[in-house]
Amino acid sequence: MLQSAKLKYLFPIILFGTFFLDGALNQIFSAVLFQYPYSMICNLTLMWFVMGIFFEGESQINFTLWAFVIGIVFDWYYTGVFGVNTFIIPLVVMFVREVRLYVNTSFLIVMVLDTLAMALYNVLFYAVFQAIHLANVSASFFIGYSFFPTIILNLALFVVLYYPIKTFFRRTRGTNYRSFG
Repeated sequence: MLQSAKLKYLFPIILFGTFFLDGALNQIFSAVLFQYPYSMICNLTLMWFVMGIFFEGESQINFTLWAFVIGIVFDWYYTGVFGVNTFIIPLVVMFVREVRLYVNTSFLIVMVLDTLAMALYNVLFYAVFQAIHLANVSASFFIGYSFFPTIILNLALFVVLYYPIKTFFRRTRGTNYRSFG
């Protein structure tokens, strides 16, 4: 039970760490990630949510609440358009939590769900910004030059980070959960 409590406190700390790391990586590697016409965005925060949903054990983390909080902070700190991430991130987290009930935990399943979460997030973000006239690119340009490169970048990050994050959760989650994919 002590391990479960430890994860309950470590999850939000690391969540905010991934939030700032997303921005730092996007800034540090901006010459590579945002080389015209391509645009790739690190989504480590969303990846942390997906991994947390799959590997939390018995810690009972309120993912929707944390998604709402990080969405507000994301809108305030990065986008400046309030309400977009505040609602999109919790929607994506709720989607992953619902799908999680029907699937087993394995590398491939978590990777597919992570990719679906990234895709849903990026499509909703584009749709909202298109609707409020802050994005003025065609859907084909968005898909070819932003959506697919972002998905590929985050898949690569997922492959690199999957086992370290899985090991972290295995060591800090509740004691009654002994096996997962």
